[in-house]
Amino acid sequence: LDDNSESPGFVIGPGFHQFPFQFQLPEQLPSSFEYYSETGRIKARVSFSVKAEVENSRRTASHSRERPILIINFYDLNVHRHLIDRVCLKKEIALACLCISKGRIVCELSLSKTGYVPGETMDISVHLFNSSTSCVKSTHITFQQRVFLSAGLHRKVASALIFSISGQRVKPGASGYYHDVIHIPPLPPSGMPHCEIIDIEYLVQVQIEAAGAFRQTQMLELSLPVIIGNVPLRDSFIDNKQVVPCYAHFDFNTGDIVEHNAGDLESASGPVRPVYTYYKTERKALLGSAHDGSGGGGGGGRADCLADMSPERRRLLKQRSCDVPQSAHSTTASTAAAAVAAAAAAAAAIGRFAVSHNDLGRNGTITAI
Repeated sequence: LDDNSESPGFVIGPGFHQFPFQFQLPEQLPSSFEYYSETGRIKARVSFSVKAEVENSRRTASHSRERPILIINFYDLNVHRHLIDRVCLKKEIALACLCISKGRIVCELSLSKTGYVPGETMDISVHLFNSSTSCVKSTHITFQQRVFLSAGLHRKVASALIFSISGQRVKPGASGYYHDVIHIPPLPPSGMPHCEIIDIEYLVQVQIEAAGAFRQTQMLELSLPVIIGNVPLRDSFIDNKQVVPCYAHFDFNTGDIVEHNAGDLESASGPVRPVYTYYKTERKALLGSAHDGSGGGGGGGRADCLADMSPERRRLLKQRSCDVPQSAHSTTASTAAAAVAAAAAAAAAIGRFAVSHNDLGRNGTITAI
C-alpha cells in the first residue's frame, strides 16, 4: 500500500480492486478427508484452503481472507477388472472337548462382486453348516471402515461401523442361511493416495460364536475386503437414465446421508465437511424427498442408509435400496460412460468448490477495501 516501498508485490491505491487469478493444482495432492471419534471430535483431517493477504510495507495494516476448498481424487474401479467377479470365502472350525471331537462348523461368505461406488447395493450371502454337537450361539455380519493412522513408529487402527445385522442360534446338525442387501453410502474411496500417514480400507466380516468346552466360547471369523471407488465398473452400473448424481456425506453416528448443493458449499465461510460422489436413482430421490420433506436436493436433504437400525426399519430401507440392479443385470459399456459423465456433471454443479487434480485450479477474485 506504500508507493515508496521497494518490496515486491502489488501497489494498491484507494478504491475497489479485483485481481482474477488461477493456478494449476499439483497432481500429488491427497483427497480431502476427516475422521471423527465416537464423541464427534475430529481425530484426523486432510484439508485445503485458499488464503489471500493484503498488507502495507511497514506491516502496520493487514487484512486476510481464507476459503476452504475440497480436493477429490478419482478412483476408477475399471482399472482392476477382477473387482466385478463374484467371490466366496469358506472357512471351518473343529470343535473338541478334551480329546473327543465334537464335529465341525463350516461357514461360507459370498459377495456378488468386490468393487462398488456409493449408491450401489451389495448382496451378502452367508451359509452356515453346523455339523457339530454344539450350538451356534450367534452370527454377526458387519460392513465396516478401517482407518490406519501412522505417525513415525506409532500406528493406530480405528474402525467405524457402516452396517450390522445379527443372526439367530443354529442348533446342532442344522444349517442357516443369511442374505441381506447393503446400500453403499457416500464414503471416501479406498486407500489414501499421496498421503503416507492415512490409509482407508473396507471389509465385510462375519463372526460366529459357538459354545465350546467348559462354558467357553469358540470364535469363527471370515473377512472379505471391499473396494470403494467413485467411477463405477462398466458392466455393473445402473441405467444412465436413472442416475441422479450428487455430492453427499455419511454420518456414522446417525446413519444419515446428507446431500449438499453448490449454493451451500459456495456460501460456506468456515470449515466444510468433505463430500463424496453419490449415485442414486430418480426413485430414491423421490423417496428421500417424501421422507424428509426437503426436496432431496438441498444441503439439508437426507437419504436413509442401512445402518445399525431395527429389523423393521431395515426391511423398509432395503426395499428402497433394491432400485439399483446388481451385476447380474448389467447393461452396456456405454452405461458406465454415461455414469462417469453424470459424475462430471455433478462436479460441474458444485462449481469452483469441488475440484479434481485434472482441473485448472480455483478461479476467484481478491477484493481490497
